[in-house]
Amino acid sequence: MFAGFGLTRVADTIVIQGKREEVMANYEKNVLLNVRLAILFVIAPVLLCYSLPALAQQNVRGTIKGTVTADQGQVIGFRVAAHNLDRKIWYTVFTVKGQYNIPQALPGRYEVTVFEPDFDAPKSPLQLGPGESKTADLVLKKRMPADTNAPKIQYVDSLDEVFPPGPGLDLMKENCTGCHGAAFGRMHYTKEKFLQGIERMTETGPSNNEYALALSRTVISKAQKDMLADYMVKNFGPGTVEKRLRIDPLVVDENIAGKMIYVSYDVPEDLPVVGGGNVLGAPMVDGIIPQAPAPYNGPWLGNGYISPVDGNIWYTSKASSSILKLDPKSLDSAERWKNYPIKGDVYTFPEGIAVDKQNRVYWAEDRTAMLGELDPVTGRQIRHQLPARAGIVNCVVVDKDGNVGFDLIYGAFFGRMEATSRKLHMYPTPTPDNNIYGLAVDKQGNLWGAGWSKGTINKWDVETETVKEYKVPNSWGQVRRIGVDSKGVAWGSEYNTGMIARLDPATGKVTEYKIPVSGAQPYDCWPDKLDYIWAPDQVHSTIARLDQRTGKFDFFPMPQPNQSLNKIEVADDNTIWMPTRRQNITTGVHLYPNGYTKDSPPMP
Repeated sequence: MFAGFGLTRVADTIVIQGKREEVMANYEKNVLLNVRLAILFVIAPVLLCYSLPALAQQNVRGTIKGTVTADQGQVIGFRVAAHNLDRKIWYTVFTVKGQYNIPQALPGRYEVTVFEPDFDAPKSPLQLGPGESKTADLVLKKRMPADTNAPKIQYVDSLDEVFPPGPGLDLMKENCTGCHGAAFGRMHYTKEKFLQGIERMTETGPSNNEYALALSRTVISKAQKDMLADYMVKNFGPGTVEKRLRIDPLVVDENIAGKMIYVSYDVPEDLPVVGGGNVLGAPMVDGIIPQAPAPYNGPWLGNGYISPVDGNIWYTSKASSSILKLDPKSLDSAERWKNYPIKGDVYTFPEGIAVDKQNRVYWAEDRTAMLGELDPVTGRQIRHQLPARAGIVNCVVVDKDGNVGFDLIYGAFFGRMEATSRKLHMYPTPTPDNNIYGLAVDKQGNLWGAGWSKGTINKWDVETETVKEYKVPNSWGQVRRIGVDSKGVAWGSEYNTGMIARLDPATGKVTEYKIPVSGAQPYDCWPDKLDYIWAPDQVHSTIARLDQRTGKFDFFPMPQPNQSLNKIEVADDNTIWMPTRRQNITTGVHLYPNGYTKDSPPMP
């Protein structure tokens, strides 16, 4: 019976003395059981056919589209942001001829708006069902400029116009503009005040941080300090006209922006902020008044790093003094992030971060000058003190063998922790106070650092354990960050002059590429998998991309206006991950430069 279902056939009744009733009862019970099983086998596939689509429907993606108009001016490449309130995800796209389209959006409750400088935009509520296409048309209103009594400002095109020739100029270029750039044009101090500033840079440090002495090894005599102060008060003292570099607006190329899609993940709403509220604090000890860090408008992510093990994204979180792990594939916003508070200090100001092949996480601590280490499986943390407290640890990289490289600002060192022994070493730069800000590692294990104060590209050689410097001719100091492409060519961002520097290690030749928009300030310089060079320009809230084969730049606007971006990471599919800095909406950000493709589909 019911053999077709693979069930055991019930045999004929066997009469055993005194057991007939029990056998019959068992027989009837077996028959009933087999009937129930048979019915289950018949209806289960039918039920499955109904239940699976119902479950799948919950995540069937839809489309949000519409038009954007304004009461004044043209709508060219405006940012349209759709916030999924259920999934805590933002989709940001750009208009093309006043139209926008957000493909493959997850179902849920949305608010759709436009983020564009000088315009007020409504928030349009929208409910997107599975597989639906919904329209939200947005009408913007031009914001009236604020009526301010701004000081008279002279806009110029280069630092040569900010800093005229004269005694003290060479000292300025060598020791001052690397950190301060064109900021002297706004100071208007007296000579006494300028001298106090010079003493602060050479004696007490720029932030009263015990590890942050900007010019600790640079010899500047009393006569040279006096010469510097005379130059400063003559050109930037009381009554002088304020000088600023001209910033031309960037016209968005809709052919590029129209393809882009940003997917941004809200940081946890309950992420604790050190010190409470929006002000970060420090521990108070009797007799000691610690310097309070600047206030922030909510969480601020530092650098980000893509795990080579599982593709999760790790961020340093300054506001919570912690390490955050983002699983971008998770649909559940409550499970998407995991927070690892840094133990031992109230506030560490974590910055750079990297992950090795064992998924151990390393981070740099600006405020405490330590190198942090986390095993996410066990939760164990180790915070390594440096052999000498001589700077601020800022960036971290891991080489092919698991050795951990780090850099020191205000100390001008390369650092390295051996993979096996965990021993730390520090290697000074030949030029005093050539503060290393920005770090990369090549395929051989050589470390490359950006000489922030002195305008150099620097190489720490893994074979000789020595540092070699290459001067970047037109940088005025402040080569900010650095990257190395697949051919071993080093690239540096010239923050002061809006250039990208290319160093060929084989010849030592430096070639500079000018970003073709006035006032650009590139912060990073990072190659993608095809050796295009990406350089965030926070002045224009865009990312410049250089095609080194042609020398042509393209521009990819950031998802929020006035956005500061210091570091990017490139995924295996050539999409880009980045943090959010100094913005009210703090997220982990994923850029699809060409939109969703077969090789880079949306996630989650």
